[in-house]
Amino acid sequence: MNAVNRLIESPWRGVIYAAGGTLLLSDLATTPGASNVLLAATVPYHNRAMIDLLGYEPESHCSSLTSRRLAMQAFLRAQDLADVSDQDHVYGLGITAALRSVRAKRGEHRAYVALQTPRKSLVWHVPLKKGALSRLQEERELADLALHFLEFGLGLDETNSDFTPTIGADYHDSVPRLLGETPAFHGNAGLAVLPGAFNPMHEGHRRMREVAEERLNQHVVYELSIRNVDKPDLDFIDISQRIEQFEADEYVLTNQPTFIEKARLLFSTSGGTFVVGADTLLRIDHEQYYDSLEHRDAAIAELTMLGIRFLVFGRRHGSDFLTLEDLKVGSDLGALCEGISASEFQCDLSSTELRETCRKQA
Repeated sequence: MNAVNRLIESPWRGVIYAAGGTLLLSDLATTPGASNVLLAATVPYHNRAMIDLLGYEPESHCSSLTSRRLAMQAFLRAQDLADVSDQDHVYGLGITAALRSVRAKRGEHRAYVALQTPRKSLVWHVPLKKGALSRLQEERELADLALHFLEFGLGLDETNSDFTPTIGADYHDSVPRLLGETPAFHGNAGLAVLPGAFNPMHEGHRRMREVAEERLNQHVVYELSIRNVDKPDLDFIDISQRIEQFEADEYVLTNQPTFIEKARLLFSTSGGTFVVGADTLLRIDHEQYYDSLEHRDAAIAELTMLGIRFLVFGRRHGSDFLTLEDLKVGSDLGALCEGISASEFQCDLSSTELRETCRKQA
């Protein structure tokens, strides 16, 4: 039995987003029973097509990160399309590539193949010898490798050590539940959380937590959501890398992107405190993060009913350092807030700036 037929006869159902190696799609689609394994496929060659799938413009169309983001979006689409009984066997495959084209490429010819399943995130780097193959030959080689990687990652053929991923992470505890639609968390939230992306963690985060614990006289944990209102979902590789920055009792993972959803999940019975920066509080108050002004007001009213408080730290804004006293937020939200003065905490560090510095030094 060949690889395509093994895949078709397996219980796996998935979606493929392939910006390269597209012969894999024809290999599957021209084999009887293809709909058993391939729920949908898209070829995002154009920049706008890539942005439409990812929700943002990637820094590089051919990279490990972009292939992972494609795989996650494909996985989420597969979840939507698959039957309830198939949810444990859905996958998303993302392929990005820099192959022979009309104009010679400055860099090396290469590709990245990423796989997302309910318990695994895997990436393979595929180097191709520049100028050695025609475009069709490169497409053929990449399609064949992607099929074998897919088989390997799904556990259908684990005999070839050459298919070992370049990078990967897998979980078999409660973390995979976070990829589902049901609100869930992993860890112990306690009564106070400091939400953030922590990409990377820096001294400002640690100092905020220290000051918050002193003010609240209770344990504060970092909250990392795998979903964000305006950023791509995190995969298991992201999660693994982020939580390496914390001690075991310092964090809680959730799958809730908004503060009202976090509050319902973490503080529905006891109330609790969110430790936030001034910029975050402004977003909570801003209508653009809700369907309407009425929905914003309803969310803030529900936060009040749930007994939610906000401990607000200052943030650098241009040449100014803004604290709670400098903000103009609605009175209903303001009533839930307590501010930390600039004399107690003032930090100019930014995860975005730290990432940019690291990128320039790389």
